[in-house]
Amino acid sequence: MIFLRVSLVFACVAIVFLHLGESSVLIHFDRAPPALTRFSTAVFFYNILDPNGNKLCADDNGCSIFCELDGEPLRPCPVGLIRFRSLAGNHEHSFRVNVTTPQRESNSSTYKWFIDTIPPTATLVPDRNFTNARSVMLDISFSEPCPGKGGFKCSAASNCNVVVDGPATVDASVLQEIEPYIKYRLALVFSQNYLFGRVVVRLADRFCTDHAENAFTRTNSSITIIHFDRRPVNVDMWTSVPSYELEISHIPRTILATNKVKDLKIFLDFSDPIVNSTNDILAALEVSEGQLTPIHGGSHGNRRFGFEVRIVSETQIVTVKLESSSLIGRSGAHVSPVEPVVFLFDSTKPSVRLSSGTLEVTKDPRISVVVEFAKPVFGFDSSSIAIEGGRLARFKELSKALYSLTILSGTENVVTVFVPEGRANDIAGNLNLASNQLEVRHYSVPAISVALHSFITVGLLATSLAAGVLALSTASLAALGDLNSSPVNIALSDPSRNLLGMAGHMQVFVFSNWLSTSLPVEYSETTKGLSWIIPREKLPWNNASPLWPDYPSAYEKSSTILNMPRGFSSIEFNSSCTSPIFKAKKTFQEYPSCQNPCRAEFGELHRRHNVSVKDVPYGLPLESFEYFVYFLRGEPLSAASVVKKLEHYTGWIDFKMNAFWVAVAGGGLTAIHILVVVFLRCRTRTNMHGVLLIPRFELFLLILVLPCICQASGFLLRGGTTGGIIIGALLLSIPAAFFISVTLFLIVAIFSGGFVQYKELKQADQDISWHMKLMVFLIGRSVKGKWFQWDGTPVSFMPRYGILFEDRRGPRLFVKNDHIDPSQVPEWTDSGQNGIGRMRAVSSDDGNTDVTISTQERLLGCSRSAYILVDLLRRVGIGIITGAYPSRESSNGHSRLILALAFTLVQFLYLALLKPYIRKGVQLVEIVSLLCETGVFGLALYLDCLDPDKSRRSFGIIMLSLVFTSFAGQLVNEWYALIKCLLQLPLPQNPSLRLGLKWVLKGIILPFLPKRYWARLIPSSSQPKTGLVPVVSPHLEADLETRNIGRSAMTATVVPVYSPEPPTSTHPRRTMAASPETGGETNTGPFLGSCSTNQRNRMRMVEEKRPKISKLEPRDEMKKLQKLAMASFGRNKKGGEGSSSSCAGKEQICSDESSGKE
Repeated sequence: MIFLRVSLVFACVAIVFLHLGESSVLIHFDRAPPALTRFSTAVFFYNILDPNGNKLCADDNGCSIFCELDGEPLRPCPVGLIRFRSLAGNHEHSFRVNVTTPQRESNSSTYKWFIDTIPPTATLVPDRNFTNARSVMLDISFSEPCPGKGGFKCSAASNCNVVVDGPATVDASVLQEIEPYIKYRLALVFSQNYLFGRVVVRLADRFCTDHAENAFTRTNSSITIIHFDRRPVNVDMWTSVPSYELEISHIPRTILATNKVKDLKIFLDFSDPIVNSTNDILAALEVSEGQLTPIHGGSHGNRRFGFEVRIVSETQIVTVKLESSSLIGRSGAHVSPVEPVVFLFDSTKPSVRLSSGTLEVTKDPRISVVVEFAKPVFGFDSSSIAIEGGRLARFKELSKALYSLTILSGTENVVTVFVPEGRANDIAGNLNLASNQLEVRHYSVPAISVALHSFITVGLLATSLAAGVLALSTASLAALGDLNSSPVNIALSDPSRNLLGMAGHMQVFVFSNWLSTSLPVEYSETTKGLSWIIPREKLPWNNASPLWPDYPSAYEKSSTILNMPRGFSSIEFNSSCTSPIFKAKKTFQEYPSCQNPCRAEFGELHRRHNVSVKDVPYGLPLESFEYFVYFLRGEPLSAASVVKKLEHYTGWIDFKMNAFWVAVAGGGLTAIHILVVVFLRCRTRTNMHGVLLIPRFELFLLILVLPCICQASGFLLRGGTTGGIIIGALLLSIPAAFFISVTLFLIVAIFSGGFVQYKELKQADQDISWHMKLMVFLIGRSVKGKWFQWDGTPVSFMPRYGILFEDRRGPRLFVKNDHIDPSQVPEWTDSGQNGIGRMRAVSSDDGNTDVTISTQERLLGCSRSAYILVDLLRRVGIGIITGAYPSRESSNGHSRLILALAFTLVQFLYLALLKPYIRKGVQLVEIVSLLCETGVFGLALYLDCLDPDKSRRSFGIIMLSLVFTSFAGQLVNEWYALIKCLLQLPLPQNPSLRLGLKWVLKGIILPFLPKRYWARLIPSSSQPKTGLVPVVSPHLEADLETRNIGRSAMTATVVPVYSPEPPTSTHPRRTMAASPETGGETNTGPFLGSCSTNQRNRMRMVEEKRPKISKLEPRDEMKKLQKLAMASFGRNKKGGEGSSSSCAGKEQICSDESSGKE
């Protein structure tokens, strides 16, 4: 604009000169203001000249002069000097002079100038007023050229027209002159010693002038303020959801929870204003549940933003995250990351369920009740419980969702417990719903249960005592008879196997109480009374521990709990408090909370609002999964399982109850056994015989306690602790090692026939009635069989290890007897007063031959001998599953029952198809026992699926009848065998109960009497008068001398003859092996002691002499001797079967007559 003004002035001057060139009158301005001036006054001095320079209008010579100022005429208009004042500034002015001479020559001249009073200014503009950079660029723009005084200068930081106040300096090295005297650019560098600060930058004053000589004036635009901030931009994301202070495991935590929709608001407070808009922030927010909508209101200079969370569902864990990397502060720094806000919105009221570890019908006056909330609650105490018919004895907080109560029943039969509505609140403030009503009825133990388990207990103990006394007496008599060389004519059946089977089946019935949660009271109480059979009882020092697992009530009425997730919270508490025992009232009574200081690991709950960065939080906020773990529950477990888990079940308590009593019973009985053996050995100075031989009794105990050991191992494995798993695995190695040992024993000693051989008397086929055929199909034919030892087998082999096989059939060799009357079944010869039963191989022409064992027969016999392995596997398997699986879980109960039922059915089929027992009576009672156990398991499985409201008494009676039937059959069979042995104890040929009892009493008393009385009580008349000598067929004599007869040599004809030696030479003590001279001769009579050397020599002398006599006898004489041998078997008109425990070559003798013909 100034440039235009100057150009206009020059144009006016040029016009004047043009006029001068055309006119003879010239107007010459000798003085005039500058064309551009800052003064408001103007002085003009002009002359009117002719072309020669002469003045034309001097002295008022008649020239007419007309003047104008800015187009306004001036009057008068003096010639020469004229002065103007107070002219308008910042305005263009013009002065015109028009002269007319007297000669009528005229001319005019105009002078224009511009008055400029505005001083030059400059604008100082930085790149950014807020920055976190090291430096910024400054742009300096002048309002007009300011060249005066040298213009703008900045050669160094100390010589620069830019003044800096603050921690920054001007970098003159980068000064740029973009437009001369108008635009400049330079850098402002911030100090590194400061993290943030403010810098004021301004231009110096009056350091230059413009063309009108106006000095530079500093204005506000010449001053700028720059903020540098290298700190991160923080954001505080908080919510209006109420917060609570809570100690979890002694660590302070902050919980955000609400049940009100109006509290669901999220706020963001930034430490520095940001450049992003609300929509940008909304896009950077991420919410796990629901939607976010902005809250319209003041943003506080882009520092605070608010949003509302809209949720549809009733219960949600909401997590709000901010993607801070997309937000930028005004200094240019990105917003620092911020922790997400997590809160719980829950508008559902907590439901509560009452359950009891006590059955609906119980005999215990102390009722255990578990109060199970759907989620953790606060404010629940003993005053929140309503009880009728009882009084609260104990209140214990297991967790904020689980509470344990102990209620003492009153005089009434029914105790009712429930929790009213609104007695506790969850973390979100919702009050609880009313609970179900729990009713428990008291009862006394059913008389039928007491009678049955008492009968079984007395029967087992009496049978065990009788068997033990009989075995002890027999062993004592055998030892004393050997000492005095006096014969002790004892025929004793082995009751141990039957006793073991009886106890084993009772153990299975007791274990069934672990397999189901729905057993009738009558049956359950009966099995509880028999727990000593396992053995399992309470520890003497810890009577408080329950003997049986706390089942959920099998009778508990099903009730619907609204929206109740089954499960438990993993919050653990160590708090417990016991309230006083309150007096029961007829009406529902509310009890005051316990006064004991019982603070859980949660500590006290304190409420705080709007926890934000401005308000220091009490503790770390909870993560989303922690809200779920601590305040929501989803694992589908029952209350009883929750209590078990909260008690940190490790299995050690149950293990100790098993292990302690196994150690006491097993160790005590073993010690007694050893003491008795040592005592008798010291008294008799001889080795012990019969069942007292080690390890027969120890094997009996080990087989009996194997299920208990397996159950104890299962308890530890279920506990899951490291030590428990290791010890449980080591315990399982005991039954595994025993099973492998028994298997190897059977393979070596039985299957291969290396030590003993089983022999049966083969009878001719005969026609029987249909009902007899049915009996044969179920329990098998009546057979006569015995186990015989091979030559070289130790005499004590059968007494020691016979318990593993002696009552079962094995790979058999047949003894043919076709010519004997089939209606008369001969027995194996026993030793009696008339001599010793001996066996000698005879020719097939005589009607008795050995039949070679076929492969099929051998496999069948091996399978029958292996029945003990099947029985062990079943009992061990039941013991493991009762310990390894929680008994409270109904789903596991079904699987356990199915497994037990499958085990039993497999053993039943094995028993029914193979018929392994020698004794038909044992076979029958074993089948009956397995059928009874199958019935019990089947009924238990049915009851698990039955409606709990239905009565179970009839099923309980049925199950008790099955138990009674099984035990009664075993008891009758066992006592029958014991009485038979007792009858034949003194004289097998003349049974007498009185004499048997007398001899038993002698065997018990004699070891305690002085030795001088022993000979009186065992008279010499009891010694045998005759013996048996072998008879050899003439046709086989040559063959016997030249070849070795194998297994068939064991089959013999027994011929009674008179012994030529004194009676002492035929003392019935020991089974004799075949002599070298007779090859196949084997002694199969049962004996009570070991033969002395002279006795063995005398027996050999008889064997040497007798064959020579036999050769001289005619063939018909041999047939007569054969008939005599058959007569020596003894006859049973009832068709009795072979002994279940008969054996040759052992001190404890079980004759076929005394081994229980059924």
